[in-house]
Amino acid sequence: MPAAEWLELLCKHIPDRYERKSIAITANAPFSAWDEVFPDRAMTLAAVDRLVHHATILEMNVDSYRRRAA
Repeated sequence: MPAAEWLELLCKHIPDRYERKSIAITANAPFSAWDEVFPDRAMTLAAVDRLVHHATILEMNVDSYRRRAA
């Protein structure tokens, strides 16, 4: 699925759950790099803003187990 479609789905799903239910997201890139992945900068910033509001962010700066095993 193209990045634009992922962003569109994410932007539709976030308002449905915003401040009502939990959302768990995993990513290999920091939020600051999301605008390089997703084509619409405004939608990306809006999505990140909603995701980090009231969020608990777990940042894991360790080597990937799969990369070490490869």
